[in-house]
Amino acid sequence: MRLYKQRDQHILVDRSILRRIVDYSELSDDEVALEIGCGPGNLTAELLKRAKKVIGVEKDPRMVNLLKKKFSKEIEDGRFEIVQDDALKVSFPKFDKFVSNIPYSISSPLTFKLLKHDFRLAIVMYQKEFAERLTAQPGSKKYGRLSITSRVFCRAEILEIVSRKAFKPPPKVDSAIVRLTPSSELKIIDFDLFVDLVRFSFSMRRKKFGKIFQSWCEKRKIKPNEILKELGLEEYIEKRPEEIEPEVFAKLTNGISEIGGSA
Repeated sequence: MRLYKQRDQHILVDRSILRRIVDYSELSDDEVALEIGCGPGNLTAELLKRAKKVIGVEKDPRMVNLLKKKFSKEIEDGRFEIVQDDALKVSFPKFDKFVSNIPYSISSPLTFKLLKHDFRLAIVMYQKEFAERLTAQPGSKKYGRLSITSRVFCRAEILEIVSRKAFKPPPKVDSAIVRLTPSSELKIIDFDLFVDLVRFSFSMRRKKFGKIFQSWCEKRKIKPNEILKELGLEEYIEKRPEEIEPEVFAKLTNGISEIGGSA
């Protein structure tokens, strides 16, 4: 079967890595796993050894036909369900754990779609550069909108780097296996307001936050100095966006929401 690089069809063929992905997931026989982009079913086969049931979403009709033949018994037994659809458009079914080697071109929208669902754990193969931005800490060059916004929903950590040689055909870049653990530590009152401030701040990431916050507040008819003083955040005026923790953005926008400043 011909694979299309432009469709992100890079098949993970290294068996030891496939097994480790499933090991990282700690799947048990009473859990349902969701897999996006099943391809020829290499990871699917490993998941079926552990999970009560695997639900796969695959867009390519050729792969769907292959999966139906390969796992006909598991489908008949109700242990495997294949959905032919676009992962960004289909409604996710109820599942316990998300375990996938996803198409890299949809990493960001698919990740945030996932994070808005209830699940216990996710093990995801990402492009290495995306994984580094997702897990970046304050003060690093790759820290930005992605790492801050994802922190609202989860804790993300890189488990291992995977060589491009583990795939056929090999992609141009290396990959990384990432664990996403749902977290409710960061409370957000108005998520859209939070995202807007983060996006605005990193559009001017070389400027100091005091100037950025002032411009953002003027756009929203908010008095910035009073907000910063009231919340005890004056120390961040001279810092740049990449030096500011997610908790600070949350405290700012929550404070604005509580006084009605987002109207």
